[in-house]
Order: sequence, then C-alpha cells, then structure tokens
Amino acid sequence: MKPLRLAVALALMALAGCGRSAPAPTAAPGDVDVTALARAAFQRGDWAAAAPLLRQALGKEPGILELHYYLAITDTYLDLSDAAEQEFKWVLANARAGSEEAETARRWLAERGGGVRNARDAAAVDSSAPGTSGLSGQVNWPDGPVQTARLQLFLQGIHGTPTAGNQYVRRADEQGRFEFSKIPPGSYKLTNRVAGRPIWRLRVQIPPDETLKLDLGPQNSLSARDDFPKDDT
Repeated sequence: MKPLRLAVALALMALAGCGRSAPAPTAAPGDVDVTALARAAFQRGDWAAAAPLLRQALGKEPGILELHYYLAITDTYLDLSDAAEQEFKWVLANARAGSEEAETARRWLAERGGGVRNARDAAAVDSSAPGTSGLSGQVNWPDGPVQTARLQLFLQGIHGTPTAGNQYVRRADEQGRFEFSKIPPGSYKLTNRVAGRPIWRLRVQIPPDETLKLDLGPQNSLSARDDFPKDDT
C-alpha cells in the first residue's frame, strides 16, 4: 500500500474509533487460573476439556494429589487406559493410606491387572468372591445433558455391610445399556462419579441369585432422589 493510501486508511480507522470506549483489557495468558478451569471442567464432566487443562495445571503444580486423581478419572472416561494407569499409580504411591483416592486407585489398578504391590494388597482391593447376582438397566435421558453412550458407572459396597470394600466399574454400551454380573448380593451405592457431584447416587439392594433391573434417568437423578446426601458434606 502506498504511503498516502496507508495514511488515509489509518485516519479513517482513528475516526471510526472516536466516540467509542476502548475495549476492556484482556487477561494475559499468565493470569489465567488453569487449576480453577481444570477443576470446573472436571466437576461438570467435560472430560475432553478437563484433560488438557489438568495436564497444564500439573505442569505448574506437579505435586497436587487432587489434580492427579482427577486426571486419572478423566482419562478413564476418555478410554486412555495407559495414561490413567500412570496417574492412578502416582495417586496410590502418594495418597494417604485408606483414603478414598488411594482405595479407588488400588481397585482400578487391580481390575486392570497392574499396580498391586503384593498379595495382601490384592486381597484388600477386591475381597469378594464372584457372586451369582447382578444389576442391569438402561440409561435414558431424552433431550438432556447426559451422554448415555459409554457412560461409566460405579457400584460400591456399603460401609458396615457385608459388601463393604467391594467396587465394580462398568461402561454402558452405545445404546446406554449396562450390566454388572457375577457379584455378591447385598447393599450397594450406584453412581456415575467417584469424585465431584454425580448425576445419580442411589442405594440398591441386589437380591441373591437374581439380576436386579434398574433404569437410570431424570426420575431417579440427584435432583429427584439422593440416597447419600452426606457425601457432599
């Protein structure tokens, strides 16, 4: 562009800006609280967004247990099993013995077949013998925020009952169908999250030698029914 035309163009741009307030300054990249963004993405179940944010946050604060735990869970939802295994091993090595983080990591690693340090650890992971009962159903959420395909569900034994210490993880299929098979009967908590606020938090009583049928949807979601409200305290 010739100097005269350039000067005219700049003058016109300056005139166009007259009378208008200057745009609000934007935060510099270094001012962004990546850790807060990562936690927020995890809490709302936006796994695709949470994974890179959590990794970025860990790059700045590599010793935060919560971030490693969240990333391990996020990786399981994204089917990144190898990455999840690495994070769960870190959690198991650094979390307080007996904590929720340590026990979840221990059980996940045992189910995957790695990360158990000795036979006593293996027994602590899953002390239940295969049972003859089950739980199955369908995830239905028409026109809602829940992605029913491949939804991850957790079935956890209830403290103080014969099922205490048992934990099973299953994924729904592409149509939202799920099934827990060959488990001992008794009382369990069924949920879709082991950290953060879930969509379902239900107590289920699985009878002996039967498969209990239970569909999941808005009718028994947390807004309509919460069998474990103290989990938020």
